[in-house]
Amino acid sequence: MAALIDTDKPPKSARKLPSLKGIASSVLMRAPFPVRQTILGAAYRLVPGRLPGLLPMLGATLRDLPSVGRPLVPDPANALAGPAGLCGLAGRIGVGELLEGYRRGMFVMSHVGPLAWWSSSYRTVLFFDQAKIDKTTRRLLRNGRFRITFDRAFADVVAACAAPRPGQAPLTWITPRIRSLFGAAHTAGNAHSVEVWQDDELVGGIYGLAVGGVFFTESQFHTARDASKVGFAVLNRHLQAWGFALNDGKHPTRYLADVGMTPVTRAEFRALTAECGARPGRVGRWTVDDALLDDRWEPATADGVRSEALLPNGSAAPFTMDELLTSNRNPTW
Repeated sequence: MAALIDTDKPPKSARKLPSLKGIASSVLMRAPFPVRQTILGAAYRLVPGRLPGLLPMLGATLRDLPSVGRPLVPDPANALAGPAGLCGLAGRIGVGELLEGYRRGMFVMSHVGPLAWWSSSYRTVLFFDQAKIDKTTRRLLRNGRFRITFDRAFADVVAACAAPRPGQAPLTWITPRIRSLFGAAHTAGNAHSVEVWQDDELVGGIYGLAVGGVFFTESQFHTARDASKVGFAVLNRHLQAWGFALNDGKHPTRYLADVGMTPVTRAEFRALTAECGARPGRVGRWTVDDALLDDRWEPATADGVRSEALLPNGSAAPFTMDELLTSNRNPTW
């Protein structure tokens, strides 16, 4: 008698076996955070394209290590070419030094080891009169699928931004040290969050740092399609209406290109943050203005700071966003 075959279940020989990469990722996901972060952080730095920067990074670390017991805010003019943009260690910085470093055009980041200051060769920024808002985002604003709030769930947004993303290595630069530092900045009224809700569930969000008239977007997340896009549009509309000069997105991505961000040189960015970061800021808890929640935002004609007032001759950056996205001209560490 012939054996019965379950036609809904492929024979063992045809079943796909888990890959070594998949097994390793699964094991690492179960590992304690410090173990996972150390292993993946070391692997990240040992990628062949980053190997030439290891010795300069070691040199800068050894140079600053004796002083890490105090706050360190270096001069971004001395940023290394490799690893691209490393300025030095941050030491025991607090909110005051965080604001000063960002006002100088730097940002803090470290996957593993001491917290460090960075200043990229090119920064991706949004001048609000150049912002783009697509039809999908306008439709979602019009139908009210999502509810937007500011500064209601800062810690939850940061935690969600730090969580592993599907299909990606579970490595994050939003370490407990970063979360603590930005949490203190939020308590002081300088760091802010955007929350996107659907049926009272947090499905998207953004957090960043406000320094004078500059907002520095640190990270975004979404668990519902287009949620962070809607939140980002609402944030940028408020920033323009409140008189902010620009929103910094750091490194180029396709998403940032699609919303209108453009590259500027390190020197231009430093000049912009020095001038605009010294302007009176909006310190304290932010709340959403209901008049700025509809789908009628026209960035090019709305009241606010004009891009030509900030860079009258345009940027000296020799590359477009597309060129930066399809090259290694703006490598990140």
